[in-house]
Amino acid sequence: MALGFVEIRVVPQSTRRNDYERLLQERFGLETVIVVASGNEESATLETLGRAVADYLMTLLRPDAVIGVSDGRTTAAVARHVRRTDLSGIEVVPLIGGVGGAKLPTHPYEVALTLAHGLGVANRPLPVPAAVDSEETAAALLASPIVRTAFEVIARCDVALVGVGTISKDAAIVRHGVVSAEDMETARTQLKAAGTVCARFYDSKGASIPSWIDSRMLTVTIEQLKAVPWRLGVAIGASKVSAMKAALDGGLFNVLGTDEQTAAALL
Repeated sequence: MALGFVEIRVVPQSTRRNDYERLLQERFGLETVIVVASGNEESATLETLGRAVADYLMTLLRPDAVIGVSDGRTTAAVARHVRRTDLSGIEVVPLIGGVGGAKLPTHPYEVALTLAHGLGVANRPLPVPAAVDSEETAAALLASPIVRTAFEVIARCDVALVGVGTISKDAAIVRHGVVSAEDMETARTQLKAAGTVCARFYDSKGASIPSWIDSRMLTVTIEQLKAVPWRLGVAIGASKVSAMKAALDGGLFNVLGTDEQTAAALL
């Protein structure tokens, strides 16, 4: 008889803050909240949170599920900690185009590849930039079979794992070349944007803000994101609090992953 190995991972209960989880769940009407203890170093906290959210993500998987992912440090941390699954037909797809962007570990393509490799499942490419120079170029790309098929897969997402973007020149979508620092300043001063999700701007109530770059964007829209059954928003840090609060008030996520210091600020 062939013998196999079973991996058992125990997340110490001391890393979870159930008190904050209950309070945040009640405050924002969330399905699930994962709050981990804050470590001395942010990098360690990210790994602790990534492990806890990855364990939760595994419980959501079903045969033929589609998992959409965005860019970001926290989504990358989650991707590093998933485990292989025996479930068939699962696909991972980036929710943001990224061809031509800097290939950082936090880049949407890299996060998607890491997640798919860790799960041992297929990765569906989205072979376009996140933003192009004109509406006509965006329309032409969307009409191509490979891109159209990718967005059809995105429309079938069962789970979305997304980060929360701030309105600042240090935001991930600026580092990845999706928008410029000048665009971000315009979004802050003229649009009164509170944050971004999947490179889309939203206001202080979590509502989508139409912008001058929407027609040139090749990313999931906020309306499409809100149609995904399981929407995992993950982020930590004081700089993220206002953007997170707006996203939660707007119902952009129904599952939250964060650390205790950020949780306290959200309350």
